[in-house]
Amino acid sequence: MSLSVGATASDYGLKTSGLVNHNSAYTWMAWVDLASDTNDYGHIWAALGGSVDTYWDADWIGTDSDGTTIRWGSYNGGSGAEATNSSLTVGTPAHLALVRESATSLIAYLNGSQIGSAVTTDVSSRQAAGREQFGELYSYPCPCRLTAIKAWNGALSADQIKAEMRSISPVLKNYLYYFHPAIASDLTAALKDCWTYATHIGEQGTLSVASQTPPVSWGARVLVIGQPVGLSPQLLAPVSDVSTGDWTASSGSDLYAMLDESSYSDADYILTDSESSCTLAFAAASDPASSTGHVLRYRLLAGSGSVTATLKQGSTTIASWGPHTLTGSAQDFAQTLSAGEADSITDYSALRVEFTAS
Repeated sequence: MSLSVGATASDYGLKTSGLVNHNSAYTWMAWVDLASDTNDYGHIWAALGGSVDTYWDADWIGTDSDGTTIRWGSYNGGSGAEATNSSLTVGTPAHLALVRESATSLIAYLNGSQIGSAVTTDVSSRQAAGREQFGELYSYPCPCRLTAIKAWNGALSADQIKAEMRSISPVLKNYLYYFHPAIASDLTAALKDCWTYATHIGEQGTLSVASQTPPVSWGARVLVIGQPVGLSPQLLAPVSDVSTGDWTASSGSDLYAMLDESSYSDADYILTDSESSCTLAFAAASDPASSTGHVLRYRLLAGSGSVTATLKQGSTTIASWGPHTLTGSAQDFAQTLSAGEADSITDYSALRVEFTAS
């Protein structure tokens, strides 16, 4: 899920504490899924001096007058500059980052690469930030869905930005201002700042949560089961959730429904941004009367952190593998039970798989 903002000029997120210092080095980023093309200026995020909704004394990133070209700018008082480059596509998530390198350099990144040139407005004498807005500035909204919203007191490098875009949870925790995963299916939870200072986003007008279209398929601690448990010649797939912990589905609410295909598909998956476990129940099977050919198959997408897979009969552990460290590309696993492990299964209607993120 994602935090949906900017449906109208009245519907935006607002922070008034725990703000970035927009007059010195900082980094702000998020996955952005443009919900519609307004064919007008729009603002995805802005840090404003003072308490008035205006572009004066503000830094921002959003869209140009055509509704899709990426535009970022910086003003000191009523004077400033803007830059445009590249574009967003409605319904296609993209990773945006706005980086203030110094008091005279503001640059933008799209999907881990710098775009365009720096905005060089001198903000050394600008008033301090009084608010941050998500989805609107100066009555110009940008209807979009936001995920993995993060900000730091410092200018991240290109390599650091690339690492962060592959992870929902922050990789770099030093100098972190705030972190909003914004993946919860509940709006209150989606607005929460999960970092130390817990400066949550406030709701102005009406905000909501919505699925990205399509979902981002390479976040942190992502799990996909490509081929289900193979108890030769039987093929078992998850049929229900036993416990979900802090794991969420890429669409809908059922974890098992994301993992029940006979051939893997990266279009749906489950994920978590915290240390948590989930347990899924397999379809019932008959005893194959064999000590061989018992294989658990699963697929981990790119991300950060690690995942441990455990095969259980009820609450009893049959075998466990991992922790597997997530990397920059997908990994496929086929775990074959030993004869002793296979023989320890006495009830083929009670098989479960547990995934633990750490």
